[in-house]
Amino acid sequence: MSRTYKALKKAEAGKENGSQSHWKNSSSNGHRAPEIHRDSQESALEYEKIGAWLTNPALQGKRPQTVMVVAPRSNTGNTTTAALLAESLANVKKRRVLIIDSNFRTPALNMVFQVKNNGGFIEVTSDHVPFDAHIQATNRANLFVLTSGQISVSPAEVFEGDAIDQLIAKLKEKFDFIVFDAAPVMEFPDSFALASKVDSVILVARSEKTSIEDAQRAKLNIEQAGGRILGVVLNRQKDYTPSFLKRFLFLQTA
Repeated sequence: MSRTYKALKKAEAGKENGSQSHWKNSSSNGHRAPEIHRDSQESALEYEKIGAWLTNPALQGKRPQTVMVVAPRSNTGNTTTAALLAESLANVKKRRVLIIDSNFRTPALNMVFQVKNNGGFIEVTSDHVPFDAHIQATNRANLFVLTSGQISVSPAEVFEGDAIDQLIAKLKEKFDFIVFDAAPVMEFPDSFALASKVDSVILVARSEKTSIEDAQRAKLNIEQAGGRILGVVLNRQKDYTPSFLKRFLFLQTA
């Protein structure tokens, strides 16, 4: 079990239980992210599939380097998805990956990766502080984090102007992949401003909680804002197959 997975369980304790995520391709304030309980090996495989798709040689010339992970509403597993996706991408040697906490409403990556949040994304974009001063190494090789920073301005203002564009351009020179953990689009406008500035967007839906209407509206609004949705992660999908039936099916196919 990875250290990031353990940190997620610790930082996200106290909420509802869930299960593994599934990938489907398609065109601070005391915050505690939602809890996850699932088999780490199975979930890791799912995120490896997403990473393999993002790095598909068929996408040469169109391969996304910046990915925004976003959900329609909070408590959907967005931070979990962003963190484990970043970790999966960083598993390849010599590939440098940066995960950025752009969810200024309920930041959590500092808890997930157990790093300080004395300065981060806010300071780099608003105060023009060199990003090297606030990027921190994690306990995973090749994986780095830029926390949200100290919220002192309107979150939506951070994504206005040229500062964010210049920052992303510089980060692309330093990192192979950049993953943004974004605020829920149905609750805050921040992610709409960021959508057009990243190469791609992954939408996170929670099984048995995210309504079809919310998912469709979130997709439409992101696309209208200029975002390019690559696919959807269906998070916490439960398996209702009885264990005895699983064993029976396994014996029949063995």
